[in-house]
Amino acid sequence: MSLALRLPLLAAAGTSNFLFMQHPAFAQPLPNTTVSVNYSYAALLGFGGYSVGGLRASAYTLPLSLRLYERGRDGWKVNLLLPLQLGLYDFEANPDGRRLKVSQWSLAALPGAELHIPVTDSLVVKPFAQGGVGHAFGNGISNADSWIYLAGVRTRYERQIGNYRLAIGNGMVLTGSRDMGPGQREDYWSLQAAVEIRRPLQRRIGDLVPDVGLYVAEYYYPKALRFDRYLRSPLRVTNQTEIGFSIGSSEPARIFGIANPRIGASVIFGDGLTVYHVNFGFPF
Repeated sequence: MSLALRLPLLAAAGTSNFLFMQHPAFAQPLPNTTVSVNYSYAALLGFGGYSVGGLRASAYTLPLSLRLYERGRDGWKVNLLLPLQLGLYDFEANPDGRRLKVSQWSLAALPGAELHIPVTDSLVVKPFAQGGVGHAFGNGISNADSWIYLAGVRTRYERQIGNYRLAIGNGMVLTGSRDMGPGQREDYWSLQAAVEIRRPLQRRIGDLVPDVGLYVAEYYYPKALRFDRYLRSPLRVTNQTEIGFSIGSSEPARIFGIANPRIGASVIFGDGLTVYHVNFGFPF
């Protein structure tokens, strides 16, 4: 879904209403006055934020899940995914000295399922599918409700090398959204590859043996991501790099009822877009 912020066209920005009646041979292209939130990207991002063209977008996802089935310790697993996402969107611009400001927010639920299929002792394949609805709140919304979907497959290969744990991840993910009823529709493929190295720290904290992981991920979008910019051409993104870390336990642990929790931070950058991201471990 795109949450459209349709903003006024300012004469001081080099345009005026008479352009709509000009002869086609002399008409100049009108600058962009619709700033749309790329909600498909926000759904894929999970927990983080970015700023582009005067728009600040933040997504806060609670990654709830439930183990439905497990065939032995190293067998097939089925997880029920129940993420809830809050989105905050603020636009501000001063193109002619007049302040323009619009704020919106959204709530979305994207239930789905994920399989864990062990191929070898080191390699796991994780197909998944999610689908849900989102609702936007605020002024200037043309269509407040949308369908949202994600589907794809990720793989994770792990190997112990001395005190270090090496993980290699790959993925292919489709994410998209469409307004309920007349409106906009968008979808994107992303091809993903990453590597992580973890190492236990040299001290225990109670019963925990903490470790730290560092990772680098690459994202390629065959169909470029589009980010609208007020009175400017859209920003198009095809390649991004993510560098991040996470902290967790090197041994199986349960904290506040959550098995083997991890938390960390990363920065995603490339093609003019920088994103600050909170992660819950290696994203594969």
